[in-house]
Amino acid sequence: MADIKYVRAHSLPLDQARQIAQQTADDLAEEYNLVSEWDGDTLHFHRSGVEGQMQVTSRQIALEVKLGFLLRPFKSAFEMHIENHLEQRLGSAAAAADTAKTAAKSAAKSAAKSVAKTAAKTAAKKAVKRKG
Repeated sequence: MADIKYVRAHSLPLDQARQIAQQTADDLAEEYNLVSEWDGDTLHFHRSGVEGQMQVTSRQIALEVKLGFLLRPFKSAFEMHIENHLEQRLGSAAAAADTAKTAAKSAAKSAAKSVAKTAAKTAAKKAVKRKG
C-alpha cells in the first residue's frame, strides 16, 4: 500500500504532461538521489527507502510513493515537496496554454475583421462601378 497518493488533473497534451512528470522527477533526483525510468506512460522512481511512480494520462497525473521505515517520519515533507513541484509546473504550463489560446482567438478575430472590411470595401467599389 502506498504511503503517499496524489492525483492532479490537467488539460495539457500528453507529451507536455510527460515532460512535466520527468522534470519533477529530475528535480527530486537532485535533491533525494532518486533514479527514474519510463515504462509506457508511467514514470517509476526509486532509491533506498523510496519507491514510487507517476502515471501520466491525457487527463491526470497520479502519484504513488512507498516509503521505507526510516523515511516515514519525513512523509509530510516529502509529500509536500513533490506536490509543490507538480503544482508549480502544471500551473505554469496551464497558464501558458491559456495565454496561447487567448492570443490565438484574438488573432483569429482580428483576421476575420480584416477580411470582412476588405470584402465590404470590395463590394462597395463594385456597387459604385455598376451605378456609374
